Amino acid sequence: MKKTSLSDIAKHLGVSKTLVSFVLNGKGKEFRISEDICNKVLEVAKELNYQPNRIAQGLRTGRTNTIGLIIADIANQFFGILGREIEQEAARYGYRVIFCSSDENPEKSKQQIAMLQQSQVDGYIISPPKNSEEQIRSLARGHVPFVLIDRYFPEIESNHIVVDNFDAAYRATNHLLSLGRKKIANITVNLDLINMVQRTEGYRQALRDASIQVDENLIKVLPFSHDNKDVARAIKELVGKPGQKKIDAILFSTSKLGINGIECISSLGLKIPDDIAIVSFDNPDAYKICISPVTVVNQPLKEIGKTAVQMLLNEIKHPDVPSKFQEVILKTDLIIRKSCGS
Repeated sequence: MKKTSLSDIAKHLGVSKTLVSFVLNGKGKEFRISEDICNKVLEVAKELNYQPNRIAQGLRTGRTNTIGLIIADIANQFFGILGREIEQEAARYGYRVIFCSSDENPEKSKQQIAMLQQSQVDGYIISPPKNSEEQIRSLARGHVPFVLIDRYFPEIESNHIVVDNFDAAYRATNHLLSLGRKKIANITVNLDLINMVQRTEGYRQALRDASIQVDENLIKVLPFSHDNKDVARAIKELVGKPGQKKIDAILFSTSKLGINGIECISSLGLKIPDDIAIVSFDNPDAYKICISPVTVVNQPLKEIGKTAVQMLLNEIKHPDVPSKFQEVILKTDLIIRKSCGS
């Protein structure tokens, strides 16, 4: 089927192609085109299923009303929900979103940025993988609008939106301590990521403040690409032999770790929270329907998505205004359920 063009709309209405272009690019009022004509152009464009050529539009106007979103793992419910919030907020301003998943691979992230540049996106929202610092510096040097989410690089000035990971982990660990748990383990991923570093430091500080010596053997750091076997191996090492009681609680730094961990704990014949209490970051639906619903650190995904889009659009729409980089740190909620025994 032939794609509808500006000429098709113009011919249908008996007006010039230029007039149609002005209306569809939102410049009808600027060029004193009557509201009646503007409405007719929009109606016919919809009737004929007109789809603008975003790249060509970008060459004419300097914008494509498109945002490039690079997140760590689209299959992870945390990033899936966050991506949806970003897409919904962008749509409110007439922007569409192109999704990419880096899988925490800096080379893949580099290729995705190049692809999005070819697609003439107006700006980027990025959850940067480790070792992608030069990619972010390159965007900054080129004065390309971008916002970092979930994590950032402390040595690079940038607009970024994160949660207070230190405070969140501190409060989660302190909650376990308040319930009498003393042998608390932390299972996390890749301590090269600033958010994971801060979560582990919050866990450590809560133990120190309770006059409990931090046992580094109770901190298990897994690769981002871990699977069930990696988590099971870590938990078996933490649990030890029957009767040893090496740990009585676990703080999981991601929901993927937590879901795999619950499966392993159950397979070992241990009960939550009787044998092991657990708290996990993030709040997937699966946690609400467990036999012992899971206590979670709930991140404000709607607020993160909304703030990221608004911050980025401000950069896009005011390219000539000198940037004063913004750091937004949001608070989390500790949602208490049965998995801690409280």
